[in-house]
Amino acid sequence: MKKAAVCLVAVAALTALPCRADEDTILKTKVGPVDVGLFIPSDTKPLRGLYVHAAHYRIKSTDRWAEASRAIGFGHIALNINLKLNNRPKKLRTGLDEALIEFAAKTGRSELPHLPMIGIGHSAGGMVVPVLLTTPERAITTCVSCGWITDPKKLKPADKSMPMLFTLGAIPDAFKMLPGIESRFLPARKEELAWGLGLQWGCAHDFANSATLFIPWCEAVSAMRLPKYPPRTGGPVKLRDIKLSDSWLGQSPTIETNLATVAPYKDYKGDKTKAVWLPSRSVAFVWRAIQSKDPPVVLEASAKDGSAELPKANPKSERQMTVASGGSIVLRATVRKGADVSKIQYYDGDRLIGESTKAPWRFDWTQAPAGLRPVWAMWTSSDGKKGVSNPALIIVRPTALKEKKK
Repeated sequence: MKKAAVCLVAVAALTALPCRADEDTILKTKVGPVDVGLFIPSDTKPLRGLYVHAAHYRIKSTDRWAEASRAIGFGHIALNINLKLNNRPKKLRTGLDEALIEFAAKTGRSELPHLPMIGIGHSAGGMVVPVLLTTPERAITTCVSCGWITDPKKLKPADKSMPMLFTLGAIPDAFKMLPGIESRFLPARKEELAWGLGLQWGCAHDFANSATLFIPWCEAVSAMRLPKYPPRTGGPVKLRDIKLSDSWLGQSPTIETNLATVAPYKDYKGDKTKAVWLPSRSVAFVWRAIQSKDPPVVLEASAKDGSAELPKANPKSERQMTVASGGSIVLRATVRKGADVSKIQYYDGDRLIGESTKAPWRFDWTQAPAGLRPVWAMWTSSDGKKGVSNPALIIVRPTALKEKKK
């Protein structure tokens, strides 16, 4: 892959610098009170869909959502608005639609106004749900770190076909998110809606490690719902319906354990209408790692050349690092004093990549595939008991992309 550049535009009017076909593109405009930025990865035409942020996010070509876009052939669009305005979701949707028409005319990408979309958000960014449900036939899924944004009783029949994922902090706070489990999540699951819920122990209304679950969820749901090849005409894409029999289920998200039960839908032994819906085995394994409460084993990772290292574990913060492909990644584990551990195995999603049977529990990962890798550790005690660490997101870039200074 050639080194990517960034094409910048003025915010007041859509005036882009010339871009070669092998360059990333960033476009910006303003529609009424809505600031809009669009990222298009290089060598991606036509786009298969769009990641959408509806608040609190500024477009970049080097962040995790740019890399997530590259991975599945998406663009990334961010909308920002004064949060004191009335009718914000309506204004945001108008800004989204008009900006996509404008960007399509500027770039010649006729698919832009018709693309299916994935909504991502934290807190007020949960407005992305009503923004996307204006056109439910184009809404692939939403992932929101917030508990009160969607009420299943108020959803239209067409809205209920869209899978939704929510993450919540387990510590009660003034935002009062946790009651949403009883009032929103469980009623949705009783209807067997494709809703997932990840409870993050040790934090309150924090985004924390949500992206480590959001990204594999989005990839898995996109694989379930999008046709393999998008139409070349630039017209709408018909999304596939979710088949419950093709999915996985997870134990109640409020259970306090280091190894929550996950199983294919048909094999799940508990009450299916109270379990967490999960789109794939890989997502189920990452979800189980997110759910692990105060694990005695903490995943550590660094680039062997010293260029990157996971930040110190903190339940209120994300754990993410970015490395270039081709180098070796050193995986290790910090084991709590007194914990009985005889073996540690390292996973990328649901794929076992290596193991160690003695301290410092090191494994050198030499063939990490390019992309966004949700990595976690499973430990085994001397008597055969198992548990899992919380996960981390390791972004393996095919090249060392650097954003030009603005």
